[in-house]
Amino acid sequence: MAKFAIVYSLRDPAGLGSAKMLVDILKARSIDCPGTIECFTSEHAIIAGFDLDVIDFEFLDERPDPSAEAVIVLSRHSSESKRKTLSVHHVGNPTMSSWGGEPYTLSFSYPALSKSLLLNYRRIALEENLYDYDITLEATHHGPTRPVKPIVFIEIGSTEAEWRDERAQRVLALTVAETISKPLRECKPAIGLGGTHYPERFTRMHLESDICFGHIIARYQLNQGVPNNVIKLAITKSYPRKAEVIVAEKKSLKREQRELIENIVAELSITVDYH
Repeated sequence: MAKFAIVYSLRDPAGLGSAKMLVDILKARSIDCPGTIECFTSEHAIIAGFDLDVIDFEFLDERPDPSAEAVIVLSRHSSESKRKTLSVHHVGNPTMSSWGGEPYTLSFSYPALSKSLLLNYRRIALEENLYDYDITLEATHHGPTRPVKPIVFIEIGSTEAEWRDERAQRVLALTVAETISKPLRECKPAIGLGGTHYPERFTRMHLESDICFGHIIARYQLNQGVPNNVIKLAITKSYPRKAEVIVAEKKSLKREQRELIENIVAELSITVDYH
């Protein structure tokens, strides 16, 4: 079984509350981890809190556990829509816009981990009668971008009321505990192009097919200008192997964007599936 680093910010009520519940569920014990504020260990994970915002966790290759295969970040999600969400996403800045991390840079995705997290999130939310939250993927956004380890964010959104909702925190904690204790599901790694920030079609495929999404670049990001090399990064920066298919929402794409995709398909010998 893989060993994971599970990290959170002490400034974030969603991440901190979920982490406390996860420590209890896993019966994790407190240990000293250099450079952390608090740190715990269990059979499959090191769990650590830092006094920084999660988008600035550029040190994840070294802290809290350099031997961890991948990192799961417990976090709040904010949105102007105030939509109640339980979400999973990968990190990076496909455009010049950046909120943490470098522009035009993506971290490594982990499609199989993302798929298992979202499937478990949906199932456990139903088991815990948490019906008032939407289960969704999000498009790739924000930092950190420097680490080489694959990073997946699991979040509660989108206002302070949800961040402090102990029902949602419990569902998040149970989801992570379940995911790290069992082998990940086999799936076909893909990237998604088009759709909204909360991509309904890609979320449905992630949950109901053998496809598992790494990076997703939404329509609004493509329209801001995503360089050719960033789409290539989305394909290649996928752990443990590169994406095998591009899933594109055709109605979201302009002609020149479709032409760009076709050029990348030819260059990288990858298939494209238009929806």
